[in-house]
Amino acid sequence: MLDFDYPQHYAQVVRATHWDIDLPEEWSDFFHESGVAPVAYSDQRQSQRRIVRTCGLLYFDRALPCLPRSCRPLGIFTRDFSKNACGIITPIELYPEEEVRLILPTFWLQLRVVRAFRHQAKCYEIGMRLLHRNNPSQDAFMIGGRFAEA
Repeated sequence: MLDFDYPQHYAQVVRATHWDIDLPEEWSDFFHESGVAPVAYSDQRQSQRRIVRTCGLLYFDRALPCLPRSCRPLGIFTRDFSKNACGIITPIELYPEEEVRLILPTFWLQLRVVRAFRHQAKCYEIGMRLLHRNNPSQDAFMIGGRFAEA
């Protein structure tokens, strides 16, 4: 593991992961949007959001006791990022207080779910608060004390 190649391992896991997200038809330009997110009058956010659309991998670090979660990565789409939070799109519902690991091509995050909104059967918009931002490392792929192979 001394010569761990984060980008290469990330790409291998991405290729082995199934994306089961069903975006609504009206989101046909989802991956073409970028830049500063518009601010609604009633928005209570502390930091400006930036629209960043890409694929990522999600692992569950702490699920709710009544809801066992898979150790396999879940394919997600990123929606937006701010200084202390991010939004993603998932094919399954996540619940407040669950803690997850979001692995992206150039860094990984530890996050806590704060809200979920269902758009359709396999499309949930999840809002999460940042717990910790991490530089690329093999720790991103450690599941239950074991290294997760692709």
